[in-house]
Amino acid sequence: MEYGTARALLDRLPHLEVKPGLSRTLRLLDALGHPERAFPAVHVGGTNGKGSVVAMLDAVLRAAGVRVGRTTSPELIDFRDRIAIDGEWLPEGEWAAGIERMAPAIAGAPDTPTQFEVLTGLAFDAFARHEIDLALVEVGLGGRFDATNAVSPLVSMICNVSLDHTAVLGDSIAEIAWEKAGIAKAGVPLLYGELPPDAESIVRAECEAVGAEPVSAAGLAVERTRIDWESASYRVGSSALPESIELGLLGGYQRENLRLVLRTVEILRDVGFDVPNRAIRSGLRDVRWPGRFEVLRRHPNVVLEGAHNVAGAAQLAADIEALAPERDERVLLLGILADKDVVGIGRALARAFDRAGLCASASRRALPVEQLRERVGGLFLQSSCYDSVGEAVDRLMATLTADDTLVVAGSLTVVAEARRWLEEVR
Repeated sequence: MEYGTARALLDRLPHLEVKPGLSRTLRLLDALGHPERAFPAVHVGGTNGKGSVVAMLDAVLRAAGVRVGRTTSPELIDFRDRIAIDGEWLPEGEWAAGIERMAPAIAGAPDTPTQFEVLTGLAFDAFARHEIDLALVEVGLGGRFDATNAVSPLVSMICNVSLDHTAVLGDSIAEIAWEKAGIAKAGVPLLYGELPPDAESIVRAECEAVGAEPVSAAGLAVERTRIDWESASYRVGSSALPESIELGLLGGYQRENLRLVLRTVEILRDVGFDVPNRAIRSGLRDVRWPGRFEVLRRHPNVVLEGAHNVAGAAQLAADIEALAPERDERVLLLGILADKDVVGIGRALARAFDRAGLCASASRRALPVEQLRERVGGLFLQSSCYDSVGEAVDRLMATLTADDTLVVAGSLTVVAEARRWLEEVR
């Protein structure tokens, strides 16, 4: 099977429909000989921050000489960036071979697996074949019924809980917390970040029910001491960890993500992984993660930040106010998926922007630009609609001076299209 054939097979699978449950994933893994049993993992769930946490852990562990497999979603640069081993995307030939191994199980399934379920099987199969030391596995949606919940973790993690994907996970913090807490496993520490009180009580109750150890990251003091357009510096209150850290990821939300990463390193050290402080310092200094407050250009500045829910949008507004203090030098390009809290995201961002360009990505889930204008256009002093992300980027870039900052936000699909467009015309 060629890579193009494998991609065509994947594209025919359900990939917008949500099909809860692990039965389809387990059938695929059974057909592959249960590769998920061949490696330990860190299982990362939560509403925001999952990708950043995985990226930081990946960089730190590889700097320590650990052989790491990483699976994240969605893609930001290329479809293949969802699966990486030792920082390198899985080659096209291995994608094709892995899909070919699963093809009979896909074709013969009584209930067709989703694209994400097949990609999860592909990742686990690749990790086993490459004999990795540790997998970093990002939850796709929720946790309890997510395909990745077939993994056997050394550490489970819930970065945070806020309202998102309410049509699937529930329209309250308590319902969403219950879904995310479903990744708790007997005898496995479940590390969690800052949670609303009702979410924390549900997480701790789930841990008690299944025999997991709840571990709050709150006991580790992490304070940001500096930020500029290149990096941020943090002071860490632990004698066993570096006293100061320079981090290549800029968003203010990275403070809590960093705390989770450092607590995970402490847990991994306890179970035998050798992660020296020099690896922590060098890995975090050099880490990059596309689309998460990514400064793609300077003078004028171009910032890409998914900010696909209200909490993320509010943090983006605060960050951009700190780095670009002149309000009239900020321009927003906004596109949002139809199933999101569109007005809530718009209001959070309008706090920091007077000028906004509105667009829709090519995703079938994208809110059409005219509907976006009707719902959020009036929140900004000036708003303009564009037929595509590429047109919006070109038109807005032409208006910028060297001191201006363009922020692309509201959806990772919009961010991905803008990123590809800007890379092509550089």
